[in-house]
Amino acid sequence: MRVAIVNTLYPPTTVGGAERSVAVLAEALANSGDDVHVIALDDTDVVSTQRVNGVTVHRLPHENLYWPFAQHRAGPLRRVGWHLKDRGAAPAMRAVRALVTKIEPDVLHTNNLTGFGAGVISMAGDLDLPVVHTLRDFSLLCPRASLFRAGQDCMARCHPCRMLTGPRMKAAQKVQVVIGNSDYMIDRHRRAGLFTQSEARTIYNAVPCTGGAKPNSGTRPAAPFRIGFLGAIKPEKGIEYLLHACRMLPARGWSLTVAGHGDGEYVARLKERYGDMPIEWAGFVGAEQVYDAVDLVVIPSIWPEPMPRVLIEAMARGLPVIVSDAGGAPEVARHYAGAAIYARRDVAMLGKLLKEAVRNRPVRNPPDKDVAERFGTARLVTEYREAYRAAIAQVGHG
Repeated sequence: MRVAIVNTLYPPTTVGGAERSVAVLAEALANSGDDVHVIALDDTDVVSTQRVNGVTVHRLPHENLYWPFAQHRAGPLRRVGWHLKDRGAAPAMRAVRALVTKIEPDVLHTNNLTGFGAGVISMAGDLDLPVVHTLRDFSLLCPRASLFRAGQDCMARCHPCRMLTGPRMKAAQKVQVVIGNSDYMIDRHRRAGLFTQSEARTIYNAVPCTGGAKPNSGTRPAAPFRIGFLGAIKPEKGIEYLLHACRMLPARGWSLTVAGHGDGEYVARLKERYGDMPIEWAGFVGAEQVYDAVDLVVIPSIWPEPMPRVLIEAMARGLPVIVSDAGGAPEVARHYAGAAIYARRDVAMLGKLLKEAVRNRPVRNPPDKDVAERFGTARLVTEYREAYRAAIAQVGHG
């Protein structure tokens, strides 16, 4: 099967877990014999094509007013102009159409579409091409892709959201099969009126090394118990709640590694405020390096995160996890004996769980067979191929 996968970014250009999840799927499909093409945007002036681990990766110029993933934040007028250009047929669509016409895929698999606009799905309809869409963020409903503002969930969509995402929502109704990386994502979009007529499936993310983690006998009794946080250092990721909860821990016997980057001024304020605690601010480092170094992973998100990839990666390595109940995380964490779930923003409960972990020092164990099967790439390939065939059947190809 020839598959064209569209996602805003693709490794090594990454800002979050979605790009890694797309890469895991693309490489697993390619390793299983499919002809896989990925179409992504980059901060470049020319189209480039390369083979990466068996996948043909096409990187296109974004062609909008600015590259939205730069570290500096654009001014309000430029941001409005960017979103208006991204509202319908974004500037990059000319290159996308030409590329898809050349590739001639059996199915188009769309994911995060920031920068591509709604035109990708409409284009597929013009070409009589089946579309499978995976929900990895909220960009169909919200220009910020988060449904989260001023520290709170957006329970109702504001006027700017409705205006800027209207074309996306209209185009999305033409999707044959919609996939959620959690049940939560399917439900949240359907409550907003999307995909009510599309076939829906939930396919959890996977990690290629599931089942390969080696057991760890645990931290040496005299060594600090090592806590890890991986991800963007932003308020919505719950980093301040974690740091505040760490105030409840003993003065000695533990350490916290914060791996990721964020706004420079924000990170500097956190470093100053919590400079008296045993915290290593590791910056943007490889996730494997952190997983190998820590004894426990904490995912304290306060926004409705679709499915934190860190959770599945930690599970695959047998690491104990403490995770908030925000978004889609709880439905996966409940499959894992090493996970403790608490109500987001409940600093007292998070602090209690951390104190128990420091005192009891839980050890890393190999994941059980159920975890290995549920979150392995073999299952991922099987379920996505079934979804592709279902979309193809609806359009009448093949």
